[in-house]
Amino acid sequence: MHNHQLLDHPLFEEQPLRDILEPFGFEVSIKLTEPPIDPVYDVPEAIDAYANDPTAYIDRLTFEHPSGFTEIDRSENDDGDIYSVAVRAKTVFAQLLLCADSSFAQEMRPHARSYADVYRERMRQLSTESWSREHDDTHDGGELSAAAGCYAFAACRQLIGVDVDGARQSWPWEAHWWKPSDGPRRNLVKAGALILAEIERLDRAAELPVDESCSACGSVPGQFHSPECPATNAFTAGRIPNDEGQGGEA
Repeated sequence: MHNHQLLDHPLFEEQPLRDILEPFGFEVSIKLTEPPIDPVYDVPEAIDAYANDPTAYIDRLTFEHPSGFTEIDRSENDDGDIYSVAVRAKTVFAQLLLCADSSFAQEMRPHARSYADVYRERMRQLSTESWSREHDDTHDGGELSAAAGCYAFAACRQLIGVDVDGARQSWPWEAHWWKPSDGPRRNLVKAGALILAEIERLDRAAELPVDESCSACGSVPGQFHSPECPATNAFTAGRIPNDEGQGGEA
């Protein structure tokens, strides 16, 4: 079989396949079988076929991977076992990596194009439109979700033969940024990219440290409130608690 060109990277010579592929957003399935070299357990025909042409023998083997997985590599490992590696993309980025090899892009085309189009639109928004991730972080009032909903609603109206102008009612920005396309698919791609942007923003926000300081005087956990703090009587309130108890300097 044709092994995926991603596996040509030197990193795959240094670390196990699973350790590299999973962080990229792949589910990984690995199947192993022993080569036919033991006359006690293996049939003579298999022993001869493997001895005469190991590559051809390995290519003819059948490995049962879970549904939806795509085989990207089969060969022999350093322990002498025959292995097969198959993956399933969990993210758009992983899907694009899988399709980067034209042989696999052709195989995956029926369900890869939609993922790729949404991801390309997301990249276009970041590059051509210059909407950076930092800019997206300022839209913390649901604007990205609202914009995605408008484009999705525009696609809905197009599919039932209704003018798209009615889809702009919840548009969160100035009118000149409302740019519906002529076809519903393109509007759904725009909606998908905006949904992706909103999800990314939510994930970044969830990773930010929580501000546990006093909103009135700014004292942080482990410190006493300042004497003039209007939020509490600083002489009786004690220190602001933290996860480690009442430690810290006043």
